[in-house]
Amino acid sequence: MLSIGENEITHYHEEGFVVSQNYLSDEIMNKISKCYDDFVATNPSLTLEEMASPHIYGGVNMKHQINHSLSNNFLEIGRSNEIVSQVNKILGPDVILWGMHIMHKPAKTGKKIPWHQDGTYWPINPKATCSVWIAITDVDETNGCMQFIPKSHKNGTLPHLQEDKVKEEGELKGSLDLKIDEKSFNKNEAVNCIIKRGQASFHDTYLLHSSDANFSENPRKAIVLRYMPSSSLFDRNIPDRVSANGFKYEFQERPIFLVSGNAKQNELRNSNYPS
Repeated sequence: MLSIGENEITHYHEEGFVVSQNYLSDEIMNKISKCYDDFVATNPSLTLEEMASPHIYGGVNMKHQINHSLSNNFLEIGRSNEIVSQVNKILGPDVILWGMHIMHKPAKTGKKIPWHQDGTYWPINPKATCSVWIAITDVDETNGCMQFIPKSHKNGTLPHLQEDKVKEEGELKGSLDLKIDEKSFNKNEAVNCIIKRGQASFHDTYLLHSSDANFSENPRKAIVLRYMPSSSLFDRNIPDRVSANGFKYEFQERPIFLVSGNAKQNELRNSNYPS
């Protein structure tokens, strides 16, 4: 069963990330694997950015094949006490699940994700999110593991390039966040996040990270769950953002879900979903 201890929590706050030393239970991993495979099988033509929010009916921009049962199962995963109880150790008792993303890199074709910080345009004030990245397959340098710059979360928001300047061959543009200006940090400090199936990586919203292409013969499978403390505001007054390739990031009407404690000033707007 997933559990992070005091040393791991200290590592998270000091380094900006931590990988769990133990593993999610077989019960929840089997559920994650089945939901993931069902989602990819029924949505074979989605880009990586379009794989956002499988727990929301139709996903972002209604790009997903609508499957209420499958979305509800993803929501149950995000609400799982096994996961939420560990997020509580990092964010505190009042936590909202506000996002989720299928991180699918097909064999031989999964592209590199450039260096970025999460939350560049997320409507959360003050910026605060713990991303829980769960490996569904073993992940290492051969199939596109994440790379982190330790302690970079302590530097706040770094300079970013406009998306129309992200033109490197094989690099995913307009996917998750804007690309960091690589003159603003030292790539030699990067560490690989090598992670086994069933382990979880927790990382801070400001942590600088990337991932390489998947050069292996098999797909790299992972899912990321995004949690915020309800002491921050999911600000629905901030206009939705449209990326350089025309993808609209819908936040103003997005349902979000209280998974522990009190929602405080946040509007959940999730009345159409199971409680």
